[in-house]
Amino acid sequence: MHRRTLLALLLLSAGKVVPREQLVEQLWGGAPPQGETNALQAHIARLRRDLERCFGPGEGARRLSTSTFGYSLHVEQGELDLEVFDTLRLTARQVADADSPAATEMLQQAVELWAGPAFAEVRERSARLYAAAVQAEEHYVLALEEFVELNLERGHYDWVIGRLKALTTQYPYRERLFEQLIIALGKTGRRAEAAEVFRRVRSEMVNEFGLEPSSDLNRAFQHALEDE
Repeated sequence: MHRRTLLALLLLSAGKVVPREQLVEQLWGGAPPQGETNALQAHIARLRRDLERCFGPGEGARRLSTSTFGYSLHVEQGELDLEVFDTLRLTARQVADADSPAATEMLQQAVELWAGPAFAEVRERSARLYAAAVQAEEHYVLALEEFVELNLERGHYDWVIGRLKALTTQYPYRERLFEQLIIALGKTGRRAEAAEVFRRVRSEMVNEFGLEPSSDLNRAFQHALEDE
């Protein structure tokens, strides 16, 4: 597990030198083993062997290099899913107004890259990995919301309803997802179902947090009731 944590830490700073002290701190916290430098070097050596098996002879040393201050991991363009995801997400946002179909395709590619919780096996082993995982998952949900929004604008209401019924269960505190679901239900004439979703969300917010729904959610509900 230390080797997977080490790989994740190096990937977060791909192409940059990560100081040895920082790696030791993130791998072992306040209780490093005796001879932590030798322990770190041993994990680096094993990781190089792993890279050799994945990419071929000589690639371990080329990919994972040593400098005076620490180690750096070289990643080719397009190899790191998180980097590709961010590029697709940000580019889609830039072109959405001018080319909605292209933005929709980019966001679909982005969300399809997501294979589960970020850094799932190692996120609890390092404060830096945990913070990076939380940030990555926030970006993922924002991409989902933007993807759904573009499909709403293009009139794909039935698809949106099916997708959002699952997403609102998975992310029960994301008001925008419920707002989008209520809008889609209204657009398809399912006003009673939209009203039930709004009633349930409002009840949970008031009972659990003492909060009323946002103005956006209230407005979506009113529009759903008025849709013909």
